[in-house]
Amino acid sequence: MEPLTQPLSPRWVDRPAGYRNFESAYFVGHGRETFDRCAEELLHWEVKIRSGFDIGVTQSGTGTPRVRAGQEPTIFVRLGPFRLPEPARVITVFESEARRGFTYGTKPGHPITGEESFILINAEDDRVFLVLRSVSRAGMGIWRLGEPFVRLAQIIYRRRYSRALRS
Repeated sequence: MEPLTQPLSPRWVDRPAGYRNFESAYFVGHGRETFDRCAEELLHWEVKIRSGFDIGVTQSGTGTPRVRAGQEPTIFVRLGPFRLPEPARVITVFESEARRGFTYGTKPGHPITGEESFILINAEDDRVFLVLRSVSRAGMGIWRLGEPFVRLAQIIYRRRYSRALRS
């Protein structure tokens, strides 16, 4: 299944109808070392963790496992003493010389319906950017009532994502 956010495309042209579409690029730093370090952090869920989420993935051993296609984590947003579950499924993971990252889609029980891509790019001039792309609409059931709050939360968490990989 091709992700709706087209994370391998340099330009996101065919945006799906019926969703709120979002795309933005954030400067992370310079150089190959920065790109490689940030890619490893990204592919171990650090963008989400540093932004206020816990990642529930069944595993043996310690630490957060590497993101892999087909993985079905429950992402928990921390709200004070509460943890709100957000079930998800990793659609794709991509790793090339200049582009690394992953896309996940929401599963039933998530506050929104859609998908989110985290794309780390090492530009030709050696600048490193985190590109966020997402498509979303109100989740099912009770989540429809909370849509204005979910939209506000998306804005807040995107700001956190934008800073999560900076040194």
